[in-house]
Amino acid sequence: MDLEHNESLPPIPPAPPTRSGLSARLKRQAIRLLRRWIKTPEISVTGLKLRQMGLMEQRGQLGIRLHNPNRIALGVRAFRYRVELSGQRFAKGQTAEPFRIPARDATSFDVDVRLSMLKLAGSLMGALLAPRPKLEYRISGEIELALPWLPPIPFSYTGQVDLERLGERR
Repeated sequence: MDLEHNESLPPIPPAPPTRSGLSARLKRQAIRLLRRWIKTPEISVTGLKLRQMGLMEQRGQLGIRLHNPNRIALGVRAFRYRVELSGQRFAKGQTAEPFRIPARDATSFDVDVRLSMLKLAGSLMGALLAPRPKLEYRISGEIELALPWLPPIPFSYTGQVDLERLGERR
C-alpha cells in the first residue's frame, strides 16, 4: 500500500472571527479613531501659594490649568500628576473628584502640596537672584477621560513659574 500523495490539498480556510475577536478589533479601531479625534488638553502650572510655613516643611497650593482644545467638553475621571521644580521632584498626586473641561475653554484648580524649602533652597536662591525671577517646572502624568475604552492619555509639559507673582492667579 502506497501512502504517498502528490495531490496538493486545498488550504484550510481561516476560522471565522469569534464574537470576542471581532469586538476586540472594533474596540482597537474605536480607540485609534478617538485618539485621532480628541486632542490632549494643554496643562500648565499657574502659581504657588504658600499657606503654612514651618521650619522643616511648608504647605501650600499649586495652581493647575487645563485647556481643552477640542470641540466637545471632556469629562475627566482622574488627573494624575507629578511636578518637578528646577529638576527636583516637588509634588505628585491625583484629583479626588471627576470634573469637566468645557469645549475650547479651560478650567483651573488648586492641589494641596507639601514642600521643603531646604531641598529647593539652591534652585530658589538662583532664581530669586535673577533679574526676572522664574522657576522652571515640568508637569507630567496622565489624564483618564470619561470615555469608554479610551486608555489614560499621558502628558508632559514644561514651563516657568514667575516668582515675582508668587501667590497670584492668572
